[in-house]
Amino acid sequence: MKLMLHNLWIAKDTGECLFHRRYGSIEQDENLITSFLSAIEIFAQNIDTGCDFLQTSSYKFIYITGEQTVTVACVDSKDDENIIRQELVKIEKEFYSRFSQDLKEWNGRVEGFADLSDYVDNHLKKYSFPIKELADTKLELNPIVTKENLKSMFSPQQEKVISLLKYKGTATLHDIIKLMKLSETDAEKAAKGLLYNDIIRQIPSA
Repeated sequence: MKLMLHNLWIAKDTGECLFHRRYGSIEQDENLITSFLSAIEIFAQNIDTGCDFLQTSSYKFIYITGEQTVTVACVDSKDDENIIRQELVKIEKEFYSRFSQDLKEWNGRVEGFADLSDYVDNHLKKYSFPIKELADTKLELNPIVTKENLKSMFSPQQEKVISLLKYKGTATLHDIIKLMKLSETDAEKAAKGLLYNDIIRQIPSA
């Protein structure tokens, strides 16, 4: 089962962002996001047993709650949350094994928590498409894709990518941005979604 991971946050239970890794094209202020997500968790705990996940039309936010932290991953809305939740449990355990004392004596500085980056990347990068790699390769329609596959529901941006690849055969992300008049963020998101669903593929560098 594949996942498309966009972001990971570890926040203090009071809302401050302690650690953040971005793997997709979603860009938002870390502290704004974690304050919002932590507030939802606090609200859910007050009326129930807490929040396991929050879902929008496009994304799913998976929660793991610790003694002093909330760890959240953002994946596509159709992804299986149980897979990423297992990874979050490991990451939370490692975070506390390294930084439990720092949390007790926390002075507002977050630089030291960045030491967790290698551990997190080793666990999570398999669920993402690196942006630099995508930017440096050509894309094409996957030859195994049938006409039935192409009748699936795609976003307007994804439709533009498919149309361009049908016409040109291959294209880079820069081609898509320029010729289809998409922003870099929209082009990346559309291409990654199509890659994730095996509608298009990357052509390996020679």
